[in-house]
Amino acid sequence: MPIRVDADARRSHIVDAALNLIVTGGPSAATFRKVAAEAQLNIGSVRHYFTDHEALVVAVATEVGDRMGRRLSRHSAEPAGDRATAKRHLLRILEELVPLDDERHREAVILMEIIAAARTNPAFEPVVRQMAADLRQVLVDALAATGALTPEHHAVHLAALISGLSLDAVTPHGSVEPGTIRAVLEQQVATL
Repeated sequence: MPIRVDADARRSHIVDAALNLIVTGGPSAATFRKVAAEAQLNIGSVRHYFTDHEALVVAVATEVGDRMGRRLSRHSAEPAGDRATAKRHLLRILEELVPLDDERHREAVILMEIIAAARTNPAFEPVVRQMAADLRQVLVDALAATGALTPEHHAVHLAALISGLSLDAVTPHGSVEPGTIRAVLEQQVATL
């Protein structure tokens, strides 16, 4: 009797293996051979789900975006009440987007790696641009609830702040700690 494989679970397992490799070695580390070894599968199983390396890396980026989206959805209800409540809501959203714990740190590493790779590999550009647009929209929506006069302008500013804090948290040139990240975000939200 043939063994039935849950295709979604297998694909997810492969993406998780690639995710682990990208965290430790960047997108170039997620070769089909290494992903197959990490997932304890044969290389044909990886090729069955992904046509090429770029498709696999895009799937990893999409998975990270989906994970962030699921976390953000816990805060998606528009805050009722006053400006202070809306600012607290915005702060909670911002905290979901920066590396404050191991999970978010890993996600930030992966996103930084894929964003950097998109500079030289056009296959990654659409997913990177979509993630940036999604981020800006989440920020615009949360900022609008605070009564900010120009939420689009503030969203660009906050997106840059998130990127800078994340870069400093996950690269050797920076050493920003979670407490500092929180303090910077709190200070920024207070100025709105």
